[in-house]
Amino acid sequence: MRYLSILSALFLSSAAFAQDTFSPSETEACLAGLDRKVGKRFCVGESARTCARDGDEAGCMASEIAYWDVRLSAAFGLVLDRAKGKDDDAVHLNLQPRDQAGALTRAQDSWLQYRTDACAFEQTLWGSGHVDAPEVQACHLYLTAEQVFYLEAAALIE
Repeated sequence: MRYLSILSALFLSSAAFAQDTFSPSETEACLAGLDRKVGKRFCVGESARTCARDGDEAGCMASEIAYWDVRLSAAFGLVLDRAKGKDDDAVHLNLQPRDQAGALTRAQDSWLQYRTDACAFEQTLWGSGHVDAPEVQACHLYLTAEQVFYLEAAALIE
C-alpha cells in the first residue's frame, strides 16, 4: 500500500516536468486501462506523443524520459528498502544472509551502464548522431520504462 501511495504522489504532480505542455496523464491512463494480455510497452511514449502535438517533440520526449526516471528512482528505492529489510531479517533470524541489497545495487549499476552503452550505440546508427535525436531518446525512454516495469513487479514480491 505504501508503494502505491508513494507512486501516486510522484505521478499526480506534473510540476516536476520542464515541458509546460507535458503531462504524464496519457501514459498513466493507458497503463491503468490495460488488461494482462497487453504489454505495458504499448503505453510508453503516449504522453510525449500527446504533448508533441502542441509542443516541441524533443522537449516532450525529454519530459517523458524524466517521468520514467522519477518512477525508476521510486521503484528502485522501494525494492532496495525491501531488500535491506530481508537482509536484516536474515541476520536477526540467524539465517544465511543473501545480500539482496548488494545484489540489487550491483544489478542496477550494471543496468545503468547497459542503458548508457546501448543508447550510445543507437546514436551511432543514425545520420545526425545527436544525443537528442528522436531515436536516441526513444532508446532511453523504452529501456528505462522496461526497467521500471521490472522493478515495480519486484517491489510486489513478498
